[in-house]
Amino acid sequence: MKRRPDLLRLLAILIIILGIIYFYLNLLLPASIPAILRFAVMERPLNILILGTDMTFDIVTGRSTTEVGRTDTILLLHFDPLRQKVNLLSIPRDSYVEIPGQGYQKINAAFVWGKIELTQKTVEKLTAVKIDKYLLLNTKGLNKLVDLLGGVRIYVDKDMYYVDRAQDLHINLKAGWQKLSGKDAEGYIRFRHDALADLGRIERQQKFLKALTATLATPQALLKSPFIIGLIQRNLRTNLSLKEFIILANTFRMLNLRSINTETAPGITGNNEAGSVWLIDRAGLKRIISQYF
Repeated sequence: MKRRPDLLRLLAILIIILGIIYFYLNLLLPASIPAILRFAVMERPLNILILGTDMTFDIVTGRSTTEVGRTDTILLLHFDPLRQKVNLLSIPRDSYVEIPGQGYQKINAAFVWGKIELTQKTVEKLTAVKIDKYLLLNTKGLNKLVDLLGGVRIYVDKDMYYVDRAQDLHINLKAGWQKLSGKDAEGYIRFRHDALADLGRIERQQKFLKALTATLATPQALLKSPFIIGLIQRNLRTNLSLKEFIILANTFRMLNLRSINTETAPGITGNNEAGSVWLIDRAGLKRIISQYF
């Protein structure tokens, strides 16, 4: 008669032990949790347009507080829940593309003429990928996020120095491993004054996103999550609901960095009536879309 209660006690102890293990894995090593045991994660494919801009937003209305902003960063993200992979396509801001209703021009002009809506239509026309959601990120908000996290550790591949007082941009970074502050991080992802120009900047943006993802997966970041969410809300415009955003963020926490693949729209530099432009290799872009989207 005593055997049954003993078995129940053992089962209860086992459940508690498994719960403790799961808690610590979720806190310290979220990427090690098997996909089948993950909770509050994205369960369907999702395509998200990510735009980086210098615009600021009103916390109450969510509307931009400036009339015109620049989209220095244009990313198309595809989440594949079956393979637990994220594919990121960077589109150079000087890409010479057809903007619906405006003809051919540099792709970052779409935001000036029609904000997010026209930029989304332009990217969809270029890639033939249906975009589900968008994220419009503010550069200053990114600075504050990095500082809140205590910095982001990354390898700087070369010395970088550039000053543009009109844009309040002061870049002075040394080669080697660095723990970037928010201001340094802005300089790192915006620097393009070398032989690779915008392509080098895109490569650094992709590298920084991976480093930031790794930092957001740390226990320290998890403990600061209420402050992080509040900061992001003040510096982000999106059509994701708060619930969807939290689930998306948790999904990224559990991804191994090797699961994040980065690509850039292929092409060559050229010159035409729009100035210096990036002429996209349409066949090459189609291959990337077919393989990763």
